[in-house]
Amino acid sequence: MTKKSACRRWMACVWTVALMALTACGGGGGGSGGGVFPPIGLPPPAGAAHRLDVAITGGGRVASQPAGIDCADSCGADFAAGTQVTLTATPAAGQVLGSWGGACSSNAPTCSVRMDAARTVTAAFVAAPPVLGWGDALTLSAGGASQPKVVVDAQGRALLVWRQLEAGQLIDRLWGSLYRPGDGWSAPQRLEANSGSVRDIRVAIDKNSGRAVVAWTQLSSPGAYDMWALQVDPATGWGAPALLETGAGTVGFASTGIDANGNAVAVWSQIGPATRFSIYANRYTPSGGWGTAELIETDEVSGVVNGDPAVVVAGSGEALAVWKRSTGISSSLWTNSANAGGTWGAAAELVPDAGTSQSIGAHDLAIDAGGNALLAWGQVDLPGGSNQWESAVWFKRFSGGAWQGGTARVGAPFLSTQAFLSTPVLRVNAAGAAVVSWGRQDNALMAATAASGAAFGADTVVRAAASQALTSLPGLGMDDASNAIAAWTQAPGDLYTSRHTLAEGWGAQALQETSDDAANTPDVGMDELGNAVLAWQQFEPSAGTRIFVRHYASGR
Repeated sequence: MTKKSACRRWMACVWTVALMALTACGGGGGGSGGGVFPPIGLPPPAGAAHRLDVAITGGGRVASQPAGIDCADSCGADFAAGTQVTLTATPAAGQVLGSWGGACSSNAPTCSVRMDAARTVTAAFVAAPPVLGWGDALTLSAGGASQPKVVVDAQGRALLVWRQLEAGQLIDRLWGSLYRPGDGWSAPQRLEANSGSVRDIRVAIDKNSGRAVVAWTQLSSPGAYDMWALQVDPATGWGAPALLETGAGTVGFASTGIDANGNAVAVWSQIGPATRFSIYANRYTPSGGWGTAELIETDEVSGVVNGDPAVVVAGSGEALAVWKRSTGISSSLWTNSANAGGTWGAAAELVPDAGTSQSIGAHDLAIDAGGNALLAWGQVDLPGGSNQWESAVWFKRFSGGAWQGGTARVGAPFLSTQAFLSTPVLRVNAAGAAVVSWGRQDNALMAATAASGAAFGADTVVRAAASQALTSLPGLGMDDASNAIAAWTQAPGDLYTSRHTLAEGWGAQALQETSDDAANTPDVGMDELGNAVLAWQQFEPSAGTRIFVRHYASGR
């Protein structure tokens, strides 16, 4: 035997003795020194387990298979050594799985972990990216609902109110729902507890703060209506209804506005102090609530009607009101303003009546973040020496605390074959850019836009003249980049929208519902990034009219 062979035999013997000693020490169980790990390649001893901890951020749940983990926060469980554990992530509404971390990776819905040691896994849920364009239609109300009004603030929070027939009665109640991004719409609820039927609803929102005010008229006795309002705070939700006037005369139509601090103003027409319609106002402050109704004009000519008021409130609290004064033969537009403390000045004529050669129609009023306001109205004129009436939308600006001199037309006048106009609907964004839209007698839907402080550009056909009649005023929204959405219904009851961009103008008409039954009264609310909420009433044979909504995501 060589020396090299002897050495090899000696080494084999040493390793054999060592292995026998190791096995005896680990397998006897009675030694004083505790066990040692089994040789590589053999299964773990019975009862061995490792801890799996899961930490979760955002909204969602993580569950395991085999069972042991199922939580929406942070949790852990012990699994037998060598077990293959599959974790499944389930995002909450409006969330997606951003990524796994720790012992897992990627953003797939599941991940697998082999428990050959203690493991830690993280799951991060994040807000779901917006789906560009229009989302699915949602039903918010029971049957018998009508007249939806929607507003949206700069954070994308929305407020929707409507009239709702009480079950088994021909009485309309005031109902509403609030929308929060990521949470969806709140359960609809009745917002007042009065006995009479709700008629006219108005709503205004301060886009920066999200504070809003809802005003409505409600039957108090046969043929007589009272003026009511409630506040909405994004932190606390719906406020309590308050009666704004205690006069004996019935209330006509109303308007309301609110500033960033929650100070609100309501303006309405009401019979009294004699037998004519006069213009009243009331102011709300968060510290004092609603004050006392007061007259803001003193015209006492018999047979004169002051009505159709519109009011806006600047971010610093000043209020500006415009209304129409009619004698039955002619009409003019009047105005008054209040300082930040709520003190009104003297009423003044704003757009005078030009006699039988002119007729002033309905108007709308809007304001930007700097307190600059814009007034738009319809007007029919008979130019001197002409036998054809001309109809057009006109506008006038308010800036620096005063109305600017002169008036101007929006686009070209329409001749007698197209003469009559609907009420113009006006929107102004925070920077002062504007969009106005109106219907024409030939069933064309028109619109025009204006840069901040500038004249309106040419009027544009949004929906061409057609035999199908327009059946609603346009719903209208505008964002901070002058993108806009117009919505309207047309016979036999279809709902359409069109979107405007500065680069491309008004786009193609888009059908928003496919029901064989009638849609009507659309309204649009839009935030500063162009995300919008479209609300309308839709007839269903089994339920009557219900309130539907669709969301538009701009992708900005």
